[in-house]
Amino acid sequence: MAAGCGGASAGDNSPAPSKSAVSSSAAAPGTPAPTPTRAAAGRLVPAGNRAAAGNPAFTASCPAHASTSAPGCGSWAAGPASGHVPGFAPGQPSAPNLLGVNQDPWSGGQGPQVLNASSFQNWSVTVTDTDPSNASGEVLTYPDASFNYYQVGSPPPAQYKLNNITSLTSDFTESMPQLSDLNAEAAYDMWLNNWQTEVMVWVDTSPAKDRDLTVDGMTKVGPYTYGGQGFSLWRSGNGITGFYVFLLDHNETSGTVDLKAMLETMVSLGYIPAASPLTEIPFGWEVSDTGGKPVTFSMSRFDVNLQN
Repeated sequence: MAAGCGGASAGDNSPAPSKSAVSSSAAAPGTPAPTPTRAAAGRLVPAGNRAAAGNPAFTASCPAHASTSAPGCGSWAAGPASGHVPGFAPGQPSAPNLLGVNQDPWSGGQGPQVLNASSFQNWSVTVTDTDPSNASGEVLTYPDASFNYYQVGSPPPAQYKLNNITSLTSDFTESMPQLSDLNAEAAYDMWLNNWQTEVMVWVDTSPAKDRDLTVDGMTKVGPYTYGGQGFSLWRSGNGITGFYVFLLDHNETSGTVDLKAMLETMVSLGYIPAASPLTEIPFGWEVSDTGGKPVTFSMSRFDVNLQN
């Protein structure tokens, strides 16, 4: 993600593939440096105590200005220890580190952050951030849940290359307070090609979020339609090392996104190879400013559905 930009929002101007992307219940995502190895953090509550005590499965408190390696600032490995791993190809051996719930404080300028998770699908984070005077609009943190394809091996198996994937969709349900001084967006922050290509999909922006990405030096490629919903594709740079944002032209807190259709658009434009492998698919909130007050964001659904 670009420092001032974070993710992206919606827009206009160009031809469009017609697969379904955000089809949903309506409502109202820069990007951190890649972190292929996330630090463990927080406190795991013993499984036998959770129901009786009413405790979350995982809770972590990250101090202000701390890095991802600091206690409380890393990740919870939330994948199943056995059985099928949702979002991965059939036959993929299960492992807890294939799914993660991540604090992701990456700028060093963020405030304190407290994460509570009942499961990979059900968690919340309370963030307290103040927009830095020397870098207005800079994204300070990206608390998220993630499908960690980089954990399946390098190079990744053929099932995770785009040209071998017939369908790649994702469902999300999130809640972000609509506060006048909140500068944040709910977004996917996909990585492909071994952390070389970053592709964001912004689906919900707060009132103070600037949706004109030209202020961050990005160029609008054009409008595209997926599943009857309008998106603008923006880019910074070009080719496999570029930074790209699909910006939904309205806000939604719940929906289904056709990620394969969006990535195929990028293939057709020559931005990425047809055989680009998946590296990571996270969804969460890029936060630049909460007005110095604690603000709680919550997630109740995040699925990825991959078919070969």
